[in-house]
Amino acid sequence: MHSIGEKNKYMSLLFMKMSQEYFSLGRQGIHDVSAEHVRDLTKYAPNLTHVVTIGLDARYDQVTLIEADTLEEIYNAVVDFRTGAKAKYISIVDTICGLKAPPRNQRKPF
Repeated sequence: MHSIGEKNKYMSLLFMKMSQEYFSLGRQGIHDVSAEHVRDLTKYAPNLTHVVTIGLDARYDQVTLIEADTLEEIYNAVVDFRTGAKAKYISIVDTICGLKAPPRNQRKPF
């Protein structure tokens, strides 16, 4: 494994759609729910990257990238995400899970 992959070897992309109820909360309501959501997921902060895609594609409002050393860490983060403050407003409509691969010029033959 190359040096970049020595940490956070696994990655998962969660493609999410926000419900209309979420947007109906208004700016303050969204802020309040999001603040609670952030508190719930603080322990995963080093592993999460959010890519807000609203307006770019009608299928997804947000994409979250989770990187972890084990698949169990990804599983735990997803479970906490799906049971947290925003859970009733978000549907995970697609997901991808994979393993970081070394650059082609550094791959060892099988």
